[in-house]
Amino acid sequence: MLMHPDACTLLVVDVQEKLVAAVNDAPRLVASLKWLISAARLNGVPVVFSEQYPQGLGSTLPVLKAAAVDAPTVDKTSFSCVAADCLKGTAAETRPQVVVCGMEAHVCVLQTALEMQAAGKQVFLVADAIGSRSRDDKAAAIARMTAAGVTVVTREMALFEWMRDSRVPQFREASKQLLQTTPSLTFPEVLACLPRIDHLGGMQLWREGKLEAIIENRPGQTGSLALYHALYRDFGAITPKAARLGQWLYAEHAEDARKHPGKHPNIDRLFSLEVLGGGYGVRLMPH
Repeated sequence: MLMHPDACTLLVVDVQEKLVAAVNDAPRLVASLKWLISAARLNGVPVVFSEQYPQGLGSTLPVLKAAAVDAPTVDKTSFSCVAADCLKGTAAETRPQVVVCGMEAHVCVLQTALEMQAAGKQVFLVADAIGSRSRDDKAAAIARMTAAGVTVVTREMALFEWMRDSRVPQFREASKQLLQTTPSLTFPEVLACLPRIDHLGGMQLWREGKLEAIIENRPGQTGSLALYHALYRDFGAITPKAARLGQWLYAEHAEDARKHPGKHPNIDRLFSLEVLGGGYGVRLMPH
């Protein structure tokens, strides 16, 4: 069973301002979602956004809405879009195939996918465009949906099945804009995915019992602190793996930092952590 662009809808579940910061590896997830939405738009696949209690949890991230400005947004309080009956009148109701992405994988995504499957839809779950707070929850959600008959796919599977043939007009644009680039966000878009850090005065970086750096929560340092806080949350210390993720988050400035050592000291530190093996510990400095 293949995905057909004239039969599909892309349903983006609950990627909201006050939820996304809690999700594991949120910037990478949002970048993948932006990529997937662009692929859908390029191939004429309609996009629908859902929002869980937007009055309290905020709206869909602006970076995603900007990728599909005319896509409808439906709101709900039930975790499942089907239980909420919020998709009436959208392409997700009328088309037979639904490609599901978003968050959280083990709650709203899972309940929506299972109930759509039970209702007779052909449901495709985009494994590299879903997220949860816990890696274990995401893995269990994928396993459960697979067992229930939901078809698990990737972003590139969707793109190539929507195009089907290298001779279609959009193939060249897809190759240039999507296939030859890594999904990425601008630095302000990355910061929008990271936790608020108003409760912190800063962070200390330690190595072998020696205080090596202090990153303060003050104007000009807020972006850096948000970045290190995210690395601390996901890794518990600034390890080589975390350093590589940090470089990805700083992608907008990393090339300039490589050309001009000392101009971006926080990126220089991440470079050195990867080369030297990392192992920095982090201590939070509350206000």
